Amino acid sequence: MTPSPIRLSVVIPTTGNGHLGEIVASFLAEPIPAEVIVAVDRPDLACSELETRFASDPRFVLVRNSRNLGLPRTLNRAIAAARGEIIVRNDDDDPPVSDRLAKTLAYFEAHPDADIVFGFAIGREMTSGREWRIEGPTEEDAIKARLLEQNFIVHSTLAFRKARLAEIEFYDPTFLFAQDYALYLASIRAGLRFGAIPEPLVTRLYHPQSTTVARRRRQIMFSFAARLVHHAYTDGKPWGTILGYARLLMIPGWLRNLRRVLGHGR
Repeated sequence: MTPSPIRLSVVIPTTGNGHLGEIVASFLAEPIPAEVIVAVDRPDLACSELETRFASDPRFVLVRNSRNLGLPRTLNRAIAAARGEIIVRNDDDDPPVSDRLAKTLAYFEAHPDADIVFGFAIGREMTSGREWRIEGPTEEDAIKARLLEQNFIVHSTLAFRKARLAEIEFYDPTFLFAQDYALYLASIRAGLRFGAIPEPLVTRLYHPQSTTVARRRRQIMFSFAARLVHHAYTDGKPWGTILGYARLLMIPGWLRNLRRVLGHGR
């Protein structure tokens, strides 16, 4: 029997961290016409175990960079190689729910006007084991309004129509960090339509090596830059953003970590 055409392409960038094998296996276990693209941004990383485990499955694709390119360029290379009309993002350390692809495809089929879609997540602090829900608005106007105030979307829950995001050339390589926030703001400026799947799609793991924890200050500064760029293109009034990020940068990292340990969110 001829296999169904690929509808979704899961893009998982990695430098060798996380629960990669289990995440790939979880996606391939779904009876959905999808491929899983692992994009390796570390030339010396040995992937023989991964290749051996999934070599017999034509839905598994390995894309390797000959040199370290950084996350946004790595994502763009993987997206360029993708055969699916819908791109599904997942990090290499955020386990998805067992039917994430089915839920994602069902949403896009039910909402043909949706271009870029996120879902809720479960946050888990790995030291204490405490968990909490990461949610957001579900109506388009409210989604865009919240994004103009903060990046509340967990990147690993994101999915989008490849053809539509091609209009903004996907991820801006300038943003080595917070490239997802720059993408959302650029999508707003381009008039793309947002949607939400109001249930958890992944578990977001917070541990000392995760970008959100280990490189928090750089993440904040690139996020700040994305907002300033947005102001430059739109209203030209950055003063509230400047004050807000100044306050955010003054919060010590240990205090943010303590909040997660106590189960009080991101």
